[in-house]
Amino acid sequence: MVLKYVWAFLFGLVFLYVQLLLMPGLALGGVIPNILLAWLIFNIWSKPSGVSSVSAFLIGIMYDTTLPSTFGMNTLIFVLLCVIIDLFRKPFEVDSIVAKILTLVIGNLVYAVIMHLIMGLGFGFTGELFRLVLISFAYNLGLSFVVFWAMTFLSKLRLCIVND
Repeated sequence: MVLKYVWAFLFGLVFLYVQLLLMPGLALGGVIPNILLAWLIFNIWSKPSGVSSVSAFLIGIMYDTTLPSTFGMNTLIFVLLCVIIDLFRKPFEVDSIVAKILTLVIGNLVYAVIMHLIMGLGFGFTGELFRLVLISFAYNLGLSFVVFWAMTFLSKLRLCIVND
């Protein structure tokens, strides 16, 4: 059981490093995409809710240490997303493609709305903030589709070594 937690945390740690080191290079219009959303949604679909919630909390805390102005915001959002997405996906079948697409859209939408509210309360609701949130939503959604389906494809691959 402990091994599930360790693997989920290590996989999240890899995505955290990719988020911190590579994603700023892919910024578009002042918006850095968040690859951790795709990891979080994949984690919720592939692991039990306890494992995904604990790993989301730990990775969220680690991610928040790099953003001291909004410390705790991403942790709160990640744990809320774990609860919301887990409740949303339960009625659907495990292999339902439509449910996975809806989960990606709803996860990114909830993240964008909460981000807009928190940033708006902290820095003021302006047209510039709304524009950045819309760009962020579209960019994160597109990147989430690519990363989520790539992780789904890679998780189903099996390595067979044949000795001739």
